[in-house]
Amino acid sequence: MDNYQAEELIKYIKKFKDKKIMVLGDLIADKFIIADPERLSREAPVLILKHQQEKILPGGGANAAANIASLGAQVDLLGVVGDDLSAAALKKELNQRNIITDGIFKDSGRPTAEKTRILAGGEQIVRQQVVRVDKVKSFDISAELSDKLNSYLEKNIAESDAILFSDYGNGIFNQDTTSKFVKTAAAAGKYSAVDSRYQLPQFKGSVIATPNLEEASEIYGSQLKSQAEVEKAGLKMRKELELKYLLITQGGDGMTLFAPGDKIEHIPAANFSEVFDVTGAGDTVVGTLILALAAGAAVEIAIRIANYAAGIVVRKSGVAAVTAEELIREVNKNDS
Repeated sequence: MDNYQAEELIKYIKKFKDKKIMVLGDLIADKFIIADPERLSREAPVLILKHQQEKILPGGGANAAANIASLGAQVDLLGVVGDDLSAAALKKELNQRNIITDGIFKDSGRPTAEKTRILAGGEQIVRQQVVRVDKVKSFDISAELSDKLNSYLEKNIAESDAILFSDYGNGIFNQDTTSKFVKTAAAAGKYSAVDSRYQLPQFKGSVIATPNLEEASEIYGSQLKSQAEVEKAGLKMRKELELKYLLITQGGDGMTLFAPGDKIEHIPAANFSEVFDVTGAGDTVVGTLILALAAGAAVEIAIRIANYAAGIVVRKSGVAAVTAEELIREVNKNDS
């Protein structure tokens, strides 16, 4: 197992249940409408689907929180939702997962961000996504909401072992708020991990960031096609963004860690041959990573644990989570 014994990784996974992680992020209600195809419409060349059921699951920063909770840790989730039915359904789902929602504030001026996926297919086959409809307003949160979030953060961060910033570009993180949040985390002496879709440079000074290849290419300014290009870009980005660690995730090509002293380590993907669905895999990686760091794992061990978690989640359908028991089984399986 690439010089790291299974027992060493499992030792930290077993500590997950004693940890508490704060997640501050853009919250999304992932709505799934499940239907059976009936016939073609006479009105247009489209399928008529018969509605079977619908559910709302945590998406965006809420999915990262759900992943951490699934691994056994306590989660304190901060964010902004609308004053609507989606917010109520999302909070109900989060409460069922024992996620603390006291830091979720309502903004009646914007709807809860919602991504609706319509899945079609009969009982005997895997249902396929037919269409996705997004309802997202991406303007900056008000100064009042920003103050509420930062005040909650300052008041409660001492009780948490680490913090994850989950940025989907929906307005929580902006020129006025981001550096304030990062400084609050640093002042409390906590590990801070960043998963930012569009504006990683704003998170200067964080402990670790986890852009994927596409996001890293965007920041670097050119498409990263080879491992040599990834390594050149990563060294430059870690310094410019003043990060202690930078982890560039590369899907089937694994992930590359950049550490102090210009150290570079590449970790091949765990079990990428059985990929079914990569939805939410980034949330799984960053959630597992920050939890392993909070449990006291060295970063080289933490990324291996996160890599195994990603290897499990890509074999599941939809936005899925991983349990500590599954993770231990996966580590043992690959050690045998």
